[in-house]
Amino acid sequence: MTPAAPRGRSGADPLTHDGDGALPANGARHADGRVSGSGHSPGQGHGGSGTPEPLLGDADRTRLAERLHHALAGFVDSPRDSVAEAAEVLDEVEKELIASLQDRRTALRAGWQGDGDSGGRRASDTEQLRLTLRTYREVTERLLGT
Repeated sequence: MTPAAPRGRSGADPLTHDGDGALPANGARHADGRVSGSGHSPGQGHGGSGTPEPLLGDADRTRLAERLHHALAGFVDSPRDSVAEAAEVLDEVEKELIASLQDRRTALRAGWQGDGDSGGRRASDTEQLRLTLRTYREVTERLLGT
């Protein structure tokens, strides 16, 4: 179910369309195709299905999932050790997610906390700010589960 547009606004959201439908989850696209704060080329942040970029890399997710599976598999033989191992995995996931979010936030801030208004660049700066705001919204909504 799609939420209704807020009162006084049309259903069109200025933060959801950037021409090609793709925006990296942690950066803003410049007119020349560069992406601020993401380390990715344009179009890499979302898959073709519109899926946001994962907060952890594939290798980290795989490693942590394997550790969790190992903890679960050992429960029958050693329940207390299994729970302790699962707790360690959760602690590591928490630390890695926090580090990833801090990196993403730093990169986003670097993209908009710069020169301020600078005459002729205002339109492109406004577009970059719109894309950056959309990225903030996407990351926050993912964390809130909305």
